[in-house]
Amino acid sequence: MGSTGSSRFTDYSGSKKTDGTGGTSGNDRCRQAFSCDLEDVAQCDLFTNTSNVPAVGTELTLVHAGRIFAATPEGVRVGALPTKYNYLAACLRDGNDYVGVVTASAHAPFPQVSADFTAR
Repeated sequence: MGSTGSSRFTDYSGSKKTDGTGGTSGNDRCRQAFSCDLEDVAQCDLFTNTSNVPAVGTELTLVHAGRIFAATPEGVRVGALPTKYNYLAACLRDGNDYVGVVTASAHAPFPQVSADFTAR
């Protein structure tokens, strides 16, 4: 399926952990910065339209369209976030906005993009 997340059903909304863990720690996860390797880069708009990956330093934003995608400021999808970041869908719905930057990218052996994100 292309996912490199935790492969746990708890990554998806509506799932509850059965071991009693996962409570709130007082930290607002919507405001925490994070880094990740994007998924499905070869199937996203930027690569399918240009046959290229974004350069290091390229600005990104997050959009929710079924999955959460990293996109250029113009809305061109670059790659999907791993499922462990599905909680960001609720953050985006609540009005949070995110900015990111490409920290690494490669065309071979397959299209790859890594990025850092933070809430604005």
